[in-house]
Amino acid sequence: MRILTVGVGLKGGEISSLLHRKGAKVNRAKLFRCYAILNRLEDVKKVKIDEENKFFLPRSLDVTGVFNEILSRYEIYEGAMIVTSFKNEDVKVAVEVCKKLKGVFEDPIIVLGVLNTNDLSGEVREKMKALKEFSDYMILTREERVDETVEALNVLARVGEIDLKRRLAGEVVVDTSDLFNALSREGFTILGHAKRNVPLFKFFMKRSQLLALRTQRMIDLVRSAVENTSFEGDVETAKSALIVFSGNPEEITMDGLFASIRLVESLNESMVVRYGDYPIPNSRFVSAVVLFSGIRRVKFD
Repeated sequence: MRILTVGVGLKGGEISSLLHRKGAKVNRAKLFRCYAILNRLEDVKKVKIDEENKFFLPRSLDVTGVFNEILSRYEIYEGAMIVTSFKNEDVKVAVEVCKKLKGVFEDPIIVLGVLNTNDLSGEVREKMKALKEFSDYMILTREERVDETVEALNVLARVGEIDLKRRLAGEVVVDTSDLFNALSREGFTILGHAKRNVPLFKFFMKRSQLLALRTQRMIDLVRSAVENTSFEGDVETAKSALIVFSGNPEEITMDGLFASIRLVESLNESMVVRYGDYPIPNSRFVSAVVLFSGIRRVKFD
């Protein structure tokens, strides 16, 4: 899934830069097309992204010129993601970015909101409301969980993509429509990610033992992802969930997949759970992403 990614302010720009450098690729094509809009001169040097993809808007909320330039490059996108902190100046610019995109963009618009421990609940709720008015979905993450959130986004961006060299389908194929159907326009979305390296060779292990080991690893990965989500949300209020495994296809089992589904369903029997996997042949890891969406109650520190 090709995603137009616009980071607003220093924090948004840094995450856009991170996705530019470490974002997922399929068939050598980057899935995140990254830009940064900065409102402080000292931040321009700090954000490591292609020079032509950095824009400086001092004390201005007019993003028309920025988007005329971005959209003139005739890239093909399947969605847009606006990355912002909840600082006043960043939110104001991010809202204008969302407004502009709404007027010219037919694909879904996602806001990735980055919160720190000093953000106050009342102020943040109003800013969330302003951002949601002009976007389709909102994902929340804590600053200290940004790296895990980027890893989760990399897995989710690959769904629906076909690697022309490998040409291998997963146990249960998951595509872009599954992702967007799992995202709820109501409430908020949080992501959990966990990853484990797997040994290249397995000696003296019978087939039944190997299958049990793989299944248990998948369950442990999902449990770890659920316990370490990007933000503190009340999963019992979620409307939907998505489980995606990625990595060595030999390590992904149907037993593990169904056991993981039962685990997630046990957290909230009323939510719809979608699932699938994206195989990466010859890789030496397995990862799991669990997405919860439509959350109504967020636990602020």
